Amino acid sequence: MEEQKPKSIKTIGLLVAIFSGFIIFSNAMGALVWSVIGMEDDLNNVETETTDPISFLFAHYIEMCLIMLFIGIAYLVGGIFIRKYKLWANQMVSYISILIFLIIWGVMIAISISVGQQDGMEMFSYGAIVNALFWSTPIGLLMWFLNKKKIKKHFA
Repeated sequence: MEEQKPKSIKTIGLLVAIFSGFIIFSNAMGALVWSVIGMEDDLNNVETETTDPISFLFAHYIEMCLIMLFIGIAYLVGGIFIRKYKLWANQMVSYISILIFLIIWGVMIAISISVGQQDGMEMFSYGAIVNALFWSTPIGLLMWFLNKKKIKKHFA
């Protein structure tokens, strides 16, 4: 008798696909709006060799959005194939989740450092860390769930 596969895996695959849709939509719209309002023209006057991480991110905003767009598309493919119990999709989503986790923490630490150096803004640096905790917790739970032995055995 074949063991029945848990529906929670299909639900997680759907949630990953939905989350990837948000990544794709938000970054595509961000790049479009950034281009339409001409923000890159204002930043061309800023040195790109600056050591400030926030200035660097703003100077390369379109590139950052395109990278996140490709990550979102890969995440979407992974979410769809998790619903079909494919092991490669499980591994791909796990690795992309690690990458997104690192991106979230990297950007939020950069924001925290940048904001913390300004007078009267120290409290906002803590907000960036709280924000990183808020967004990285579900991703950490997703990685934990996908790599549990009880769940991973259902992937082929």
